[in-house]
Amino acid sequence: GKAKTGENNTAAKGEVLARVNGKVITTEEFKKEQENLPPYLKASLEDMEGKKKFLDNLVTRELILQKAKKTGLDKDASVVSKLEEIEKTLLIEALLKKEIEGKAAFTEKEAEEYYNSHKDEFKDGEKVKVSHIMVKTEKEAGDILKKLGKKERFEKLAKKYSIGPTASKGGDLGYIERGATGVPEFEDAAFKLKKAGELSPVVSAGSAFHIIKFFERKDAEAQTFDKVKDKIITTQAKKKQKELFESFVSSLKKEAKLEINDSLFKDEGKKEEKPAEGQKEEGVTGKKEEAHSEEKK
Repeated sequence: GKAKTGENNTAAKGEVLARVNGKVITTEEFKKEQENLPPYLKASLEDMEGKKKFLDNLVTRELILQKAKKTGLDKDASVVSKLEEIEKTLLIEALLKKEIEGKAAFTEKEAEEYYNSHKDEFKDGEKVKVSHIMVKTEKEAGDILKKLGKKERFEKLAKKYSIGPTASKGGDLGYIERGATGVPEFEDAAFKLKKAGELSPVVSAGSAFHIIKFFERKDAEAQTFDKVKDKIITTQAKKKQKELFESFVSSLKKEAKLEINDSLFKDEGKKEEKPAEGQKEEGVTGKKEEAHSEEKK
């Protein structure tokens, strides 16, 4: 039959590629199934062999589907309820895509406008360049500080005594940014230092004791637009989506005739612990009141 016609002719007319117990698989269906494949699998359908194999997969799937229906599985309650759930999810996704996603895009131009009007948000913090010697006891730190007072070299003592990971580099930590180390006591001591070569007293931070040597300070500076562009686009698009979703839902509530009987939850509560005074009306009730206040507007 027509299943054997030349490929170009077949593709153009959407003709019958296979019949499975009378159920037809056309070239159009084949194309549709092909389009749904991930890119790495699409490539395998470029030659005749790949196409034949894919058609065989479709035939096999149809046979299994027919067998499942014959067995009555398509009427099985759990299968029907799962199919209904899938349908609901797909419908909701399609609607939200139509109503929200397209409208929530945040353009590069908008991102640049946001950047220019919120420059304070996009700064690298103040930084100081320091080295440190880290030891286990306060006494040990005190002894090292005395040696430093006698002009012994900081780098040499760091290599000899420090238990920190930077010991081999003479304790060099490079630049540290305010708020970025997670050890506030260390930061406070480091940022108090002013002059190149200045040493801190013994600092207790974390589970160790430190002596810090100061080199230089870098003031907070603005991050370039290119550095933060993607972050702005992502966060602002999410924010826009959330706002659109909330206003979409509230407009649905305004148009709808709603009856919510959340007093039923209170009966359940009796079996459990009673809520503390002042907490009775929270949760779903709060949502209900919001919906009513929306309606009054």
